[in-house]
Amino acid sequence: MIALVPQIGALVKNTLLETLRNKILYALFSFAVMAIGATSAFGALSLHQEERVFNNLVLFANVVFLAALAIYQGVGAIHGDISSRTIFTVLSKPVRRGTYIFGKYLGSFVTVALALVILLAFKVGVTLFLDYTVTPQLFAAYYGVLLQLAIVVALAIFFSTFCTQLLSALFTFSIFLVGSLTPQLAEASVAFAKTGNPVRYAIDVVLFVVPDLEKLNLSFELTHRLDVPVSYLLTATGYSAVYVAILLIGAYVVFRKRDFY
Repeated sequence: MIALVPQIGALVKNTLLETLRNKILYALFSFAVMAIGATSAFGALSLHQEERVFNNLVLFANVVFLAALAIYQGVGAIHGDISSRTIFTVLSKPVRRGTYIFGKYLGSFVTVALALVILLAFKVGVTLFLDYTVTPQLFAAYYGVLLQLAIVVALAIFFSTFCTQLLSALFTFSIFLVGSLTPQLAEASVAFAKTGNPVRYAIDVVLFVVPDLEKLNLSFELTHRLDVPVSYLLTATGYSAVYVAILLIGAYVVFRKRDFY
């Protein structure tokens, strides 16, 4: 196991370097930074709710940007190597396919995590500049976003092992969207159950398979400054880790059967 660390480290390093050379990343990041500045103006237009509106809009804008980055990064991690034929060189070396999948996932996740940290730091700076309060709930909310992104990157890696780039991005985005709407789907299931509509069973299957990303959404706690127990964060971390592990194992099972020679 220790012998695999250098290989994983090399894959993570290469993924980070490839990302830094990508101009699309800088365009997306610039958009996210401008969005934070714009939301401060929207907050100023609200009556006696400036800070609440600011926190909600900035968090929403950051989630949208980071989710797009996670999908782009996760899907491109493997497809980029395939299109550039780098994968032939990598797999011709004594690099196991499981190591390759994990290294690519870790590199993509680290990239997204770094972007989150930078945006969080910028958010804190703007918050202090506007004389708002930096609360513990802010860091808890962004940690929840980080857990969501861990799952999104794993989804993108999983689909990219057997789908085209377009389909991988589409499937990942669809699951991200559905996973963010689980409370509404649960309510719909209850409503259909009362009328005896069999659609409820299809919804229940979706709720069972799709990750409940809303559990990791702490925007309400941030807005209303509600305490977030450490036990909840630990449970959320475990939930995210289990889901990521299942997806990466699935990605490995599919990827090891592909022939690149």
